[in-house]
Amino acid sequence: MGMLARFLDGAPPPTRLWLTRAGPVENPRGVLYSHPGRPLTPAGRDALAGLAARLEAAVTHVYAPDSLAETEAARLLAERLGAPYTLEPGLRERAWGDWEGLDFATVRRRWPADVERWKHDEAGFAPPGGESLVDVERRTRPLLERLLERHPGGDVVLVGNCTVNRVALRLALPFLPLAEGLRLEQDYAAWTELRFYGADGVLARLNG
Repeated sequence: MGMLARFLDGAPPPTRLWLTRAGPVENPRGVLYSHPGRPLTPAGRDALAGLAARLEAAVTHVYAPDSLAETEAARLLAERLGAPYTLEPGLRERAWGDWEGLDFATVRRRWPADVERWKHDEAGFAPPGGESLVDVERRTRPLLERLLERHPGGDVVLVGNCTVNRVALRLALPFLPLAEGLRLEQDYAAWTELRFYGADGVLARLNG
C-alpha cells in the first residue's frame, strides 16, 4: 500500500522518529572510529542542549548506542526532554576492524586495493575484520523496527550515527539505495523527522 492510500483511508496518528547525531566529538586527526567511540567536545554539549530546546514534541523515549558520545548525548537530551532513555549496543556504529583509529590517508596507503574495492561497492565492502553497510543494516534494521513498534503514535528520539541513521532513513525511504545514503546529509545536533504510518514512512524534516 502506498502513502496515498494510507491518507485516503484515514491514516492513524504517526509514530515520529527524531534522528540526530552526537557531536562534534573529540577527533582532531579525523580517524575512523566505532565503539567505544570518542567523547563529545564542549561545543557538542552546548549544541545538544540547544537541540533539546528546539524540539516541540512530548518525547516518549530516547534511544542511543552505548558508545561514549551517544551515551552522553542520550543522557543530556533525556534529562532536558523529560523522557527515559535506553542504551542499545545493537545500534553501535559500523565496526571498522583493522581500520579503526586510522585516518583515510593511512588506510589508502596501507590498503590501496581494498580502498578501490570499497569505492566500487560501497554497500557490500567490509574492511578487514570490520562490517559492511549491508552487515550493519542486517544488524540494526530489526531493532529499529522493534523500537518503533514499542511506541505507536509516540515521539521517539534516536541519537544515532552516520551508518545507523542511514538505515533509519531507508525505513522511511525504501527506494533509497543503501550505497547512496550519504546523499542525505546527517548533521551533528540537528533534527531529522521521520513519520511512520504502520510500515510506511515519510521524511518530514531534514537537519532542522
